[in-house]
Amino acid sequence: MAVFVSNLALPEGDASPAVAAVLGVPVERIASIELLRRSLDARARPPAWRGTFKVELVSDEAEVLSRGLPGVRAFTARDELKRTGDVPIPRGIAWRSRPIVVGAGPAGIFAALRLGEAGAPAILLERGGAVDARVAAVNGYWRGKPLDPENNILFGEGGAGTFSDGKIYTRRRDGELGYVFKKLVEAGADPSILQEAWAHLGTDKVRAILPALRQRMIDSGVEVRFGAAVTSFLVEGGRCVGVRLASGEEIHGGPVIVATGHSARDTMRALLEAGAVAELRPIAIGARIEHPQALVDAARYPGGRGDLPPASYRLTDNVPGARSAYTFCMCPGGMVVPAGNEDGQVVVNGMSFAARRALWANAALIVQVGTSDYAGTDPLAGVRFQDEIERRAARATDGRKAPAQRVVDFLAGRPSTELPRTSYPLGVVPSDLAAVLPGPVVEGMRRALRNFEKDIPGYAGPEGVLIAPETRTTAPLRFVRGEDLHSPSLPGLLPVGEGAGYAGGIVSAALDGFRAAESVIATAQRG
Repeated sequence: MAVFVSNLALPEGDASPAVAAVLGVPVERIASIELLRRSLDARARPPAWRGTFKVELVSDEAEVLSRGLPGVRAFTARDELKRTGDVPIPRGIAWRSRPIVVGAGPAGIFAALRLGEAGAPAILLERGGAVDARVAAVNGYWRGKPLDPENNILFGEGGAGTFSDGKIYTRRRDGELGYVFKKLVEAGADPSILQEAWAHLGTDKVRAILPALRQRMIDSGVEVRFGAAVTSFLVEGGRCVGVRLASGEEIHGGPVIVATGHSARDTMRALLEAGAVAELRPIAIGARIEHPQALVDAARYPGGRGDLPPASYRLTDNVPGARSAYTFCMCPGGMVVPAGNEDGQVVVNGMSFAARRALWANAALIVQVGTSDYAGTDPLAGVRFQDEIERRAARATDGRKAPAQRVVDFLAGRPSTELPRTSYPLGVVPSDLAAVLPGPVVEGMRRALRNFEKDIPGYAGPEGVLIAPETRTTAPLRFVRGEDLHSPSLPGLLPVGEGAGYAGGIVSAALDGFRAAESVIATAQRG
């Protein structure tokens, strides 16, 4: 039996003496020690690293555990699974049908990867391009070329996470999450992600990892097709039995795992037309707030940053009776990027490279929006709500640039007439964001900005810029599914990931895709 020791201040060099002191045993009783996770405590003065360990003692582990020491507990089988990611691979399944996976974002990739390991003759269909072609298309758009509606910052291999900070944060690290992290490391991610509590990949590293994951799928027998947009779903006898592509080709098989991300609005409509039931869900919207990274560093590292990583933050504003506001997807040393897939709409997101060396820090500053804010009660009412804001943003600019406003002007209720240099690659237009965003969202952002200034001096000052709108934080609908992850109204269909309303980032989407594959595998095992 091993011991789990958490939240220990990390010393320089060998941690055994510090661990032994916490456990109240001589160092000689420590048989082995392994750092499982580390995180930077920026609240400490000076900031300090803290760690979580797996510790094996020579004897009397039960006696140590019996003392009820803070941060000390038994190391469980679930902890071991998380540490190793060694999820058993099912073998010898007689596959009677060809599973179909729609979408090559994190959910689709990990669904197809797991199905391939189980010997399934699966096919992965992605409307966009492979990552290299996709990067070229996005760079071309940023340099003035037309937007490709099928191959852009949202659609293509890796999904929206390819052009992001590559965050793989998770407050839950149980069970199959170890599998997800292990596969990322095997595909080329830095092994430090197994230890870092706030791990990130960086958009450049994501682009290198994706081809390796794709090759693993192909080697296991999965067919991967790009430029294969699914336009409708084939239904026979009330069951989903395949898909129809934009080319007119029909692919029969199943079950069909749909993992198309939060912005595939045409796929959402096709699912509803096929008979999948969905319900509205609340979202949060606002803008990207950008500051010089040095301003955030100064607030978080009063004694100087030194060798510490670029500082980050996570801020919340909860006032009884008011809409909650908070920061989301913070990108230290990053940039604000265009994140639309249609002309005539403007929407923004954040991104950073692995080294996080850019001069700016940005985060989504967003406010809760309820389903009662939508102009309608049908499943697509939230989509129309998002679309209208994005169209207003386009009308406030030339349709490519983003409306932006100094924080001090936003708080004063006056339009900005000039702006500092920003990271946004298509350029920004001085604007009044109150004309773009809904009134309750503007009110919530203003309240939050004043409160966040207390945590980070200068946050609401003249160096802060708001770039809008940030509307695609999550899908505004959720497709109903049962415990087996199948749609109860359309058997044979498994809606998963962010687009289905069941994930909120790379890790949670990958995990949802993995679990969908496990459901399909379990059914195949039963014959």
